[in-house]
Amino acid sequence: MIGSYLEPADVAAARLVCKDWNVNLSAQVKAVQLPAHLWQYTVSGQLVLLYRLLDVFRHLQDVRLMLLSNKPCDSWSVSRAMDTFRAHMPTLHKMELVSIMQPAHWRAILCSMQCLSPQLTSLSFENICWPPPETLHVITQFTALQQLVIRSPHFSRLEEPHLAAIGQLTQLQELSLHFRTVDGSISAPLSLNPLSTLVRLTQLDVNYLGLLDLASAVQFCSPKALASLRSLVNLSVSLVPFPCLSSLQQLQELINLNLNQPQPLTATQCSTLAACQQLRSLSLGSIQWADIPKLAPMCQLHHLSLQLWQPARGSLPSATAGQQLLQLRGLANLRSFKLKGQCEVTAEWLGVLASSWSGLAALDLCCVLPNGTQGVEQFAGLRSLKMQPYKWDVWSSEAPVLLYPALLPPTLTALECLDVWCMDEIPINLASSSSSSSSNSSDMKHSNSYRTLTGLWNSMSSVGSNLCGLSAPSA
Repeated sequence: MIGSYLEPADVAAARLVCKDWNVNLSAQVKAVQLPAHLWQYTVSGQLVLLYRLLDVFRHLQDVRLMLLSNKPCDSWSVSRAMDTFRAHMPTLHKMELVSIMQPAHWRAILCSMQCLSPQLTSLSFENICWPPPETLHVITQFTALQQLVIRSPHFSRLEEPHLAAIGQLTQLQELSLHFRTVDGSISAPLSLNPLSTLVRLTQLDVNYLGLLDLASAVQFCSPKALASLRSLVNLSVSLVPFPCLSSLQQLQELINLNLNQPQPLTATQCSTLAACQQLRSLSLGSIQWADIPKLAPMCQLHHLSLQLWQPARGSLPSATAGQQLLQLRGLANLRSFKLKGQCEVTAEWLGVLASSWSGLAALDLCCVLPNGTQGVEQFAGLRSLKMQPYKWDVWSSEAPVLLYPALLPPTLTALECLDVWCMDEIPINLASSSSSSSSNSSDMKHSNSYRTLTGLWNSMSSVGSNLCGLSAPSA
């Protein structure tokens, strides 16, 4: 299936080589974005062009329709296009509609799509305003739908009828809701409990895109509502208050959890998470540095991502916060680790973690790195490395990340270091004493031994022949 490895422009050119190439490559095209003149508004010869397109690409499975705001939306043209899809595209099972804003457009499109309800298994609405409540009954007729994605970044309110309509799609297995405003308030929040009827869900993504101060206007109000989603495997909740963490222990199928709360997790919530022994991947968007040790019992984790909560004023005790990471050395099954925040990670502490995390393959650090990449070489199986200082700019009087190519693990296949100074050799005083690392890095910023990443390519052959991905803009 060579067509899947080529860009659309290359496939179009290759189809002109001969008849056999034309037929074979056309059969490999599975997705297409239709121009608006083939479905949104009436033009001369519209149906002929649409028939010709479907005759060439006979195995289309995914159709993307982007509505143009400067053109009318003719219900008759939309209905005719949908009927044509039903009659001539038996393989169609996924449709994506983009930029539907007006209620009249929603009525024209949803009513026309009813004929596709038996065959569509995936439906995506991108960059839209929420449909008027009187059209929601059409959505409930898509009885074959297994995946639903709705992303509304505009000032259009998510209301209880929308959630009730989605809750009737009990056959759904994947649901993604992104919204900016809701029909609720801090005193009377909009409840997401109607989603509790979707007992077959294996993946749920709820993302609030509005003002942080208004995030409490929508939430899961009942622990029992979330506990009823017993088939969940992947759960992602961003900026939606999640007071019922205790119900996560009842989701025995839950493996991947991404939790980004508007307020930092409390010590009790962290302890509750630690009791979820079924988790294999955990991403926390707001955790206090003092609560990091509470995650130590989660020895079953394979992937861990932590972002430290930063107060609006003041700073964190970076050295003390970094020492808390040593409490996680018992997570021996970790395959990837990501840390972002005002936290100091020295070469000595990296060595301690490397001795415990022998299977770590990916490391991503955005924090205070007084020794730069020194200590990373002790991760014997590391394949991907990302490093950058926490909140650094070119006008800073402090040194950025110091990159030592000679100390990179030979197993690396991908390297990304942002705001770095590349060092030709390790200073003797830096290598001999990690306790004086702060003063050493300050001395090195005036040294002649740093260079840009242009010269790094010349030394990478001695670091590791497997290195195939490198992205490291120099400061």
